[in-house]
Amino acid sequence: MPITPQELESFTQFAARRLSDGDTVPSLEECLQQWRADCERRELQEDVQASLDDYAAGRVKPLDQAFDDVRRQLGLPT
Repeated sequence: MPITPQELESFTQFAARRLSDGDTVPSLEECLQQWRADCERRELQEDVQASLDDYAAGRVKPLDQAFDDVRRQLGLPT
């Protein structure tokens, strides 16, 4: 997957912050792994917050009802 200019900028800023904070980074590869882990953690936090917001706004339905909807869409017995 090709890298986007935004991803490159994000990684560059991450690496620069690590180095300016006096952190030691054994290798560029380890720095990249840490950046990816931070990005994944941030995305997960955003997804959880979006789910909580959906729940608070009443944009959810019980799981059994959601499964029934899927079964109906697939033409399966409910």
